[in-house]
Amino acid sequence: MFAPLRQPAFFKNFKVEQGGYGIVWNEDIDLSEYELWKNGMTVAEGDRLAI
Repeated sequence: MFAPLRQPAFFKNFKVEQGGYGIVWNEDIDLSEYELWKNGMTVAEGDRLAI
């Protein structure tokens, strides 16, 4: 299900859900703020993907 996120153009094309409680790419792929806090990782400034 998350395989399309490996494509940089698709990955960059997200929207913040109304109210700011998650991010959405399409009808099938979204992440809640809880998932981001629980499973997210901090990355160094130089390692971030240029958006």
